Amino acid sequence: MLFALCCGCERQVHPKPPIERVSLVVRFFKSVENKNSDSAVIQGKKIFALDETQNHVATLVSIQESNSTIADAQFYLVRGKIANAQKVIEKSRHIYPDNDVLKRSAIKLAELRNAEKYFSAMDNARGSAAMSDAREMTETGLSENMTPELIEYLRQYELREKAVAQKEQINTQAAMEAATQAAEKAKAADALREQENLRMHQELNQLAQKSESMRRNAGDVPFEAEDNDDVKEK
Repeated sequence: MLFALCCGCERQVHPKPPIERVSLVVRFFKSVENKNSDSAVIQGKKIFALDETQNHVATLVSIQESNSTIADAQFYLVRGKIANAQKVIEKSRHIYPDNDVLKRSAIKLAELRNAEKYFSAMDNARGSAAMSDAREMTETGLSENMTPELIEYLRQYELREKAVAQKEQINTQAAMEAATQAAEKAKAADALREQENLRMHQELNQLAQKSESMRRNAGDVPFEAEDNDDVKEK
């Protein structure tokens, strides 16, 4: 029995030390340090295949997959060639379809293509309502490109928008007061004209009555012959 137990102990297989995995991890980070993205991607995927709990490695792999692509896209982007940058991103997405960095980059570039239109609408907006609409359109349309500089620009724009709205309110109130005063003046003028018309009408009536009274008091008007010579002949 003792012999059997001893033999059983000798036949146990002990796992080998994870030297291979450690070596792979070392090579992976060495490739990252040397900016050798292609090797880092291959090594990182091998590490993740050995241990899928290594989420940080998966994240690093995703970054390495997109590093050279982002650099190439940035080359075109700083020169204002957004369409070219989009082509670079889309080409890389066909190779790495599950890469979240590339997905977000594609969304950002799609937004940037309309950036000039958004800013032009803000510059040409007249009135607080139009300014508000243009600002909100920009905030929505560039939601994935919100840098501190853009956030500050939109904040300053909103302050101008509120100042314009306040000025509009003052002007509207002044216009309403002026319109009210004008309406009151017109009403008073109409009342004066009505009074004057009534006075003139009364005077005309009085004059007509006076004329009629004078005519009646004058008696009958004597008949006047049509021709004095005819009267003499008769």
